[in-house]
Amino acid sequence: MKEQSARKKIVFWLRVSGWLCLLPAAAWLYLFRIMIGHQYLFLIEVFLIVIFAVYILTTADSERWQKPDNIFKLMMFAIIFVSVIDFFTLWFAYNASRKLNNH
Repeated sequence: MKEQSARKKIVFWLRVSGWLCLLPAAAWLYLFRIMIGHQYLFLIEVFLIVIFAVYILTTADSERWQKPDNIFKLMMFAIIFVSVIDFFTLWFAYNASRKLNNH
């Protein structure tokens, strides 16, 4: 029963993280709109965030996210390239994954 609950928590936090990617993507689109030079850098960042969000949302039910090492790699990518908001939601999924693997 606890394993089922931990798996649901992992999936929930992964989906929240995927949907919260809309916030930094919207911020980068706003910067794209107001900046005059080097606009392609903003579009590259938006593209990267969208691919990251799609990847998380489509693979949230996968068994690979029940291993803490995989979520940790995702967390590091999120804090470097996406946003701190996604890092914190992935941290909750990481904690649930560690609890699942400790029992």
